[in-house]
Amino acid sequence: MNFKDLMRQHLKDLKPYVPGKPIEELRREKNIAGEIIKLASNENPKEPFKEIRETIIEEISLLNRYPNSGCHYLCEDLAKHIGVDPDQIFVGNGSNEILDILVRGFVRLDEEVVYPFPSFIAYPLIIELAGVGDVKVPLDNYRLDLKSMKEKITPATKMIFICNPNNPTGTYVSADEVNEFLQGLPDTIIVVFDEAYYEFVTADDYPDTIELLKSRDNLIILRTFSKAYSLAGLRVGYSISHPDLVKCLHMIRQPFNVNRMAQAAAKTALKLSGKLKGRLRENSEQMEFVSNELKTLGFTVPPSQTNFLLAIPPLEFETGIVEKLMERGVIVRGMNPFGLGEESFRISIGTPSENGRFLKELKEIIS
Repeated sequence: MNFKDLMRQHLKDLKPYVPGKPIEELRREKNIAGEIIKLASNENPKEPFKEIRETIIEEISLLNRYPNSGCHYLCEDLAKHIGVDPDQIFVGNGSNEILDILVRGFVRLDEEVVYPFPSFIAYPLIIELAGVGDVKVPLDNYRLDLKSMKEKITPATKMIFICNPNNPTGTYVSADEVNEFLQGLPDTIIVVFDEAYYEFVTADDYPDTIELLKSRDNLIILRTFSKAYSLAGLRVGYSISHPDLVKCLHMIRQPFNVNRMAQAAAKTALKLSGKLKGRLRENSEQMEFVSNELKTLGFTVPPSQTNFLLAIPPLEFETGIVEKLMERGVIVRGMNPFGLGEESFRISIGTPSENGRFLKELKEIIS
């Protein structure tokens, strides 16, 4: 039986999400015996703090019990941490789940989602899965073009994704740009600010979306524990929005969508937010170092407000850089699926030794 024939028509040509290659898979494919470093998925190179690991161990004895279905206590802690009411918080199995719930729950089949491209690679997948309209707006000099995005709004527009800072370029849009974009925008359009890299931002003119939310009910802000807090493996994302929107999200979500260990780890992580400063400072220092090295080698590197860099090689470089790096045990993210060309890649900022190893291998390849 050809089960593809039984699928819903709009899903038959769907291309599934392809993550950065795991270390184990590369070792098997290339038969690499030495150390492999993964700098492809924007993960934090530092392991979770000791207190978080201890919390997870303590929670193991309770795994025979279902978790709190609405993440009540984590919502309370997040609300206190951010300075909002608990009923404005929703927690999901990663921010991906919240994006999926938003599109499935609010965008009708004859309506559209406007989003930048290239941007977070899950956007078009989530939109296509829902079978709704897809409106891509090209970046301008590797930055979100909010003016063009606003021009693409039609009566069919129901939702807009603003990835800020943007993945995979690392660039951001300023408070003034966001304010201008929101001016006169119909309140029937839900504007999603995807701020997965919020903790890494150092720009003074980055928009304060929590403040904007006080006067605009149609905004929803997404953040995550996956990046700065080193909890990518537990999948904990959350949103801040109007309480009535939160109620709708709870209507749609699956029961027990965030597991027990994830909730406990996130609660402990929030208590340790002050300890992130040293790690964030090292990320900034290492990102500047790697960026300068790449530029010296001839790469175009857009300024980044995240924990990764986009590297675009000059035309005269030898082809196959991404593959050759993997053959040497260094995993980076090729940008072909993002529409940025076969030879461009995204490099996550690792530890100083990992960054040094990456640069050493890269220099040998292009020399």
